[in-house]
Amino acid sequence: MARTRYGPVIGKVEQGALAFKGIPYGAPTSGSGRFMPPTPPQPWSTPLRAFDYGPTAPQSDPQDALESGAADARESEDCLTLNVWTPSLNDQRKRPVMVWLHGGGLWRLSAAGDYQAGTHLAAHSDVVMVSPNHRLNVLAHAYLDEYDPAFAGSSSAGMLDLVLALKWVRDNIEEFGGDPDNVTIFGQSGGGQKVSFLMAMPAAAGLFHKAIIQSGPAPLALEKPYARELSARLLTLLDIPKNRVRDIQNVPLDAIMRAYYQIFEELGGFGVMGVIQDFAPVVDDVALPQHPFWNGASPLSRDVPLMIGCTRTEMTEYFLASNPGAAKRDFAAVTAQLEPVFGMQAPAVVAHYRATHPTASPWEVDALIRSDWPTRLFTQRIADEQVKLGGAPVWMYRMDWQTTARDGLLMSPHAIDIPFVLDTVGTEPVEPGQLAEQQRMMQQMNNAWVSFARNGNPQNKYIPPWQPYNSTSRPTMIFNLHSHMANDPDGSDLAFLKKDLANLEVVAGGVTHPPVLEKSS
Repeated sequence: MARTRYGPVIGKVEQGALAFKGIPYGAPTSGSGRFMPPTPPQPWSTPLRAFDYGPTAPQSDPQDALESGAADARESEDCLTLNVWTPSLNDQRKRPVMVWLHGGGLWRLSAAGDYQAGTHLAAHSDVVMVSPNHRLNVLAHAYLDEYDPAFAGSSSAGMLDLVLALKWVRDNIEEFGGDPDNVTIFGQSGGGQKVSFLMAMPAAAGLFHKAIIQSGPAPLALEKPYARELSARLLTLLDIPKNRVRDIQNVPLDAIMRAYYQIFEELGGFGVMGVIQDFAPVVDDVALPQHPFWNGASPLSRDVPLMIGCTRTEMTEYFLASNPGAAKRDFAAVTAQLEPVFGMQAPAVVAHYRATHPTASPWEVDALIRSDWPTRLFTQRIADEQVKLGGAPVWMYRMDWQTTARDGLLMSPHAIDIPFVLDTVGTEPVEPGQLAEQQRMMQQMNNAWVSFARNGNPQNKYIPPWQPYNSTSRPTMIFNLHSHMANDPDGSDLAFLKKDLANLEVVAGGVTHPPVLEKSS
């Protein structure tokens, strides 16, 4: 049993680690708590059986539940819980603390699942891992500030949840054998976006000491004009006058989620991986005073070591899911399908990549382009801006190992590195004949992440010497079966994309140029 500031919790032994799941770190966020900053939980005296993951933040489309006849009972607005895995309790060991922020963009998924559990990380690497659930999508990021000052900071409500979780870590983690003065925040995809935002939030300053962004760079937040249009559309769909915005706290959850998904559809759905066009944190002069990295990195994180990187072909799995015949296209078809992203520049972009990758098939060229724009380009942008601060070092990587899944068409897809980092290879199906390769990748990457969490340097005996990043030669660790350092790998591709960056900014979900939302309901 562990004793937190709010009450005692009972965990379970899991494969050599102690696991505590579903510990409340915040009070309910429904009703009068909806769209408001989170508050600590009410204390309890009876030991809480922390055996199961807490509820997932609401994220389902009620229309889908209506059509299927079954709502997701695991979802609840009152979702502020976290999970802790540790080798031992209160033994004065001062272990590094690794706080994992789950993926799913800013709108879906949760911290549950064996593939992202901290069991092995704690048992094999002698660290403490924490993973919080928090508010997502419209419930986390509706910009209501301008309608009622009571909602100041509402567009960062979900991020403020994570700040509260980090405060819980600061105040309670010693009981779980962790060091509150050595906390690393890390996450993949949407988790990396959350790390990006936290690095620029005054409320989070001092609550973490190292940061890792995996395939989820978010140099840009939303700006007020765009966010204002999203929230106005939300109020219109809910039939709430702007002078009575507090009524939104009494609206049935299903109505809010249905309105959210209608707006989501009007915007064109998920859009481009890494580009935020949905409800998200806003540069609001309250919770987030600046874009995380677009116009310079925040001085708040000057002394926070940063490790950042992505995979070589981020979008392959997603693109194949929506375009099953994509791998059979010729270059003309690839060019045509890139026009929504690059407009009239699409032919020039494809021609450049064909020249720099002369042996690549149309499918591989397309995969490289969709990985570089915007994930690898944004990754480089963040690294360059952070280095300019002249503070703690930055460490850049790219994960190039390829899976044989889908007849090799996936290559190095988004999220394939999660089990390598978290020591969870085998919790999900492994392609025949690739277990030893995945274990080799896990040996290198897991040790790099743990070493970085210990002392801010990812160097370990399983990889070659890793030089810190600079904006001149851009040294980058290429993770593969035989990892190696490379200076500015495929740098001419990113340089080419950056030449037309002003145009690409417009493509980026209307961050500075709001789209015209359809007004019919």
